[in-house]
Amino acid sequence: MLLKFAIRFLIILFAVIALTAIAIHFFFSSQATTLWIMMMPVILGIPILAAIIFTTDNELNTL
Repeated sequence: MLLKFAIRFLIILFAVIALTAIAIHFFFSSQATTLWIMMMPVILGIPILAAIIFTTDNELNTL
């Protein structure tokens, strides 16, 4: 169950980062593009990883 949760999380995270990077590339200047692409893992990763770290087995079993 935990492996499925982790795989699903990674797929969603990489998809969001890729789509955001593509959108920023086409809509913003090159300096803003570089900054946002480098900041996306931090912006998305910290809250999501914190949620995963604090998830208990009981919460995963109720999914």
